[in-house]
Amino acid sequence: MKTVKGNQSSVFVCIIILMFLVFSGGCTSLKNLDLELEKESSPPPPDPIILAHPFTDVSVPGGFEKDQSKSFVYESGSGSVKVGRLFFKGSSNMKDTVEFFQDEMTNHGWTLVNSMTHGGKILNYQKEGSVCTVIIQSSMLGSRVEIQIGPK
Repeated sequence: MKTVKGNQSSVFVCIIILMFLVFSGGCTSLKNLDLELEKESSPPPPDPIILAHPFTDVSVPGGFEKDQSKSFVYESGSGSVKVGRLFFKGSSNMKDTVEFFQDEMTNHGWTLVNSMTHGGKILNYQKEGSVCTVIIQSSMLGSRVEIQIGPK
């Protein structure tokens, strides 16, 4: 009779341990499922903003690439005069690209002088002794940007 009671208590302990393992593993998988759903539902972070080097007060949307073959920068030996014509292309649509430049140029202290729309968008800015023209055109895969910058 003692062996029956001993077997019953051993079986009971095994059942308790088994239930603990099943339920604790289930909670872990639910936590993992919640984390996966959270990752899927949150939008990806935006591409980092890049600068139109060497013009550190002009930003370009992340994901845009500089066309080195068309771009040029002239800088005097003393560094007091910088003139540039920079070309970029990226996958952002024209509307978003225009909004980016309108926001970022203002954030960098540029003042919008005027803008024109004709098959694209031309934004003319000025800032303490400098002028900058941003020309944005739509392309098949996004937008093309030309930045002309120099002294007044």
